[in-house]
Amino acid sequence: MWLRLMLLAFFLNGVCPFGLRVLAAMGLAGELTQVYLFYWYLGGLLVSAVWALRGRQSLTRHTVLIGLLMAVASVGGQFSMGMALAEGTPGNVVFMISQGASICVVVAGGAILFRERVGTYGKAGIGLGILAAVLMGVWA
Repeated sequence: MWLRLMLLAFFLNGVCPFGLRVLAAMGLAGELTQVYLFYWYLGGLLVSAVWALRGRQSLTRHTVLIGLLMAVASVGGQFSMGMALAEGTPGNVVFMISQGASICVVVAGGAILFRERVGTYGKAGIGLGILAAVLMGVWA
């Protein structure tokens, strides 16, 4: 069940910026980002709760704490992107910085907190992620 919920979180976290970009293009990011994010994360919470209850597995304090920490980080990142877009920062800059920062945080967290070693596939993934961030930044 944990893997399914993580995949759902990653998918939804990747789709959310599209709505932020649409709001910015319509000139509504400044006034609607908070409302958009509130309903986006409320919907995500409800879908996750239904999915968890369907699995009939109990949640532990540890999993709830990890989920809350991930949610706080996600909301903070999405809110920051929405506010940057509302202030007129071009989308290619906002998303490039967001992508690059995410890669750095995940790689550093894995190496420092969990003492993970980055193998060949991991290095390829990091390289592709950085390449994607650079292409987003220069493709304006």
